[in-house]
Order: sequence, then C-alpha cells, then structure tokens
Amino acid sequence: MASQLLLEPAGSIVSGAEHLLAIQSQDFTAGRYALAQRAGDSVTRAQVDELFNSGKLVRSWTMRGTLHICSPQDLRWLMRTTRERTLRAVAPRLRELQIDTGTIEQAAGVISAYLTAHGRASRKELFAELNAYDIPTTGQRGIHLLMVLVQHGLICLGPIPVDAKLAAQDFVLLEHWITEHHELENPLQDLLRRYLESHGPATLRDAAWYTGQTLTTMKLAANELGGSLERVGADEPGDDYWVVTDSLAHQLWESPSRHGLPTRLLGAFDEYYLSFANRSHVADEFLQQQIAPGKNGMFLAFWLVQGQAQEIWNAKAAPTDPVGAALHQRYVDFRTVR
Repeated sequence: MASQLLLEPAGSIVSGAEHLLAIQSQDFTAGRYALAQRAGDSVTRAQVDELFNSGKLVRSWTMRGTLHICSPQDLRWLMRTTRERTLRAVAPRLRELQIDTGTIEQAAGVISAYLTAHGRASRKELFAELNAYDIPTTGQRGIHLLMVLVQHGLICLGPIPVDAKLAAQDFVLLEHWITEHHELENPLQDLLRRYLESHGPATLRDAAWYTGQTLTTMKLAANELGGSLERVGADEPGDDYWVVTDSLAHQLWESPSRHGLPTRLLGAFDEYYLSFANRSHVADEFLQQQIAPGKNGMFLAFWLVQGQAQEIWNAKAAPTDPVGAALHQRYVDFRTVR
C-alpha cells in the first residue's frame, strides 16, 4: 500500500502518475479514479481531465497491449521497450484481420495527414477517414490499426472532448502533442526498477507479467541492477520478493511500525490487484473468483480492509459508516455522467 501510494498519496496528480509509471486504464473512468486516489483525498475527475487536456497526462497502449495512463515524458521509451513482444503477441490477430505492412503504412499516412490538418480526432472520425480511403475498419480492424500505430509511436490518446461522457478521448500525433521525452541508457533496468519502486514487494515473475517481458529478461535486469535491489522474503511458491533499496516498501519492511491500514475502495482493474502474476496476497481464492468472474477479462471494484480484499463493491449499497459512505460516494461521482 505504501508503494502504491495507498497509505500516503503523492500530493499531486502528476507526481502520482510519475510514481506509478503506468496505470491500468482500459476502463478510462476506473483508471482516472485509481490515479486520483493516489494523488490526494479530494482530487476530482475534472482535475484529472484537465491534465489530459493540457498534455500533462496521456493514455496509450503500452505494456501487454493494454491501455495505461502515464506521464507523457515516459510514453515513448516505455512503448519502445515493450512493443516488440506486444506486436508479436498480436501478430496472429492482425493476420486474421488481413492487416499487413502495406495496410499499416497506408493507414499511417492517412491518419498522419488528417491529424496534421485537424490537430485531434475521435476514434469515429479516424475510422471514417480510413474508410474513405478504402481501408475497412469493421470487425475490429479499425481498433487494431490504431493500436499498431500507437505502438509505432505515431499517435496517442490525449485531450477529452467537451461533450464527452465517461470514456471519450481524442487521438493526437505523439510528436506534436509531446515535446519532451525521457531518454534512457538502460530502459529494461529502469522499467524493472520503477515497477518495484511503485509496486513492491513483488517477484520477478510478477514484473515479467506486468511488463509483458520474459522472466529471463527480468532476471537479467535484476542482476544488472545489483545492489539497488533488496530481497525481502518470498511468496508461497518460493519466488523471492524484491524491493528497491531505500524505497518506501524497503523502509517499512526494515522498520514496521504501522498497525492500522486505511480502508480503501479500489475500482475496476486496480493496480493493487491486477499488477501481480500471483494475487493471493491480496485476495483468497473465493474473492479472486468474485473480483474476476468468468474469463471475460473483467475485474470488479472491491473493498480493501487492512490491505486485503474484503468484499465486492455494490453500487446500490452505500456503507453506513462515515468513512465508507464517503469512499463509496467518491467512486460513484467518478462514474456519474454530468
């Protein structure tokens, strides 16, 4: 909870995003709520949205081909580091959709020209433009084309339309929207370090799952990081837990003094649950089945009590205690169309 800013928030939205590196956000409302929780107790959806509109936050398909919110300065290196395996994983689907290199290059030209002329565009507008140039977007072709163009660094999701309800967001040309980029000498090492700093204690198997990289790659990165990482126990299967030396997690592990943990209401797809390969430290088997019912990729909101999942959130049943009622209302506000 300390690593994920669920004990003490970052104090600002941008600082929270930079610390977490990439916040799971295929559900845009839940992603913004997750970031707001880690930024401050009174942060609203409107305040988060303003940072998308001003270019201080972006959203894009990054690790595992999943949409994440991140700092714009981190986007390019993060995609460059992870896209090989992402594109390899999606290659069979692209073949099924008859999306080849020529199609991708043609789509890139069409979209680049349109965004250069118009600055920003909705998914619907880009699909219409592609269709006008005889590039079909039906049957998931359109969204897969956009995802590939994101991976190649052409576009990302930035500003939110004035008339947006909960999930609408416009595409922009990455190089026009983001003017400063972090340049890293050892991006895989930095990826592992920042994952452990914002999610640890965690295993290298967790890191491999989260980043979409191989366990061998994560082991090599850990070896290269050397003394900047510390082992702090192991999980039930026997994999070592790691933290970054002198990080919040390391400090608490060395000097545990906190007895009571705050109650939190975690939204759908929250990092606290989703960003680990082994989630048994968050929820028992019964609650894991409730949080992720079926095999449709959905992860539901739940109450976190003393660091553990307690029960699934019910939108129609607000708690009667003041703290629970306030947490419930805040999540409802994020999910309400104004």
